[in-house]
Amino acid sequence: MAGGRLDPIKRGAIHMSDRDNDGGFFGVIEAILAIIGALTVMGVLAVAASVLAWEMELRKSEQENALPESPTVPTA
Repeated sequence: MAGGRLDPIKRGAIHMSDRDNDGGFFGVIEAILAIIGALTVMGVLAVAASVLAWEMELRKSEQENALPESPTVPTA
């Protein structure tokens, strides 16, 4: 340290050795929240895929069940 200044690399930097590696209570909470978040994302994607598949089936069945229109002759 020259002149009482910190090395620019160490000033304000967080190194892995400075962190608490055992995690503890907050590590467990963080892991649980990560699992809940991942399950939520997967659930939203599953619902979106299901709605899309249902919409495609609905359109397909509407096209199959459509009756051909017979030309109408106007009567006077």
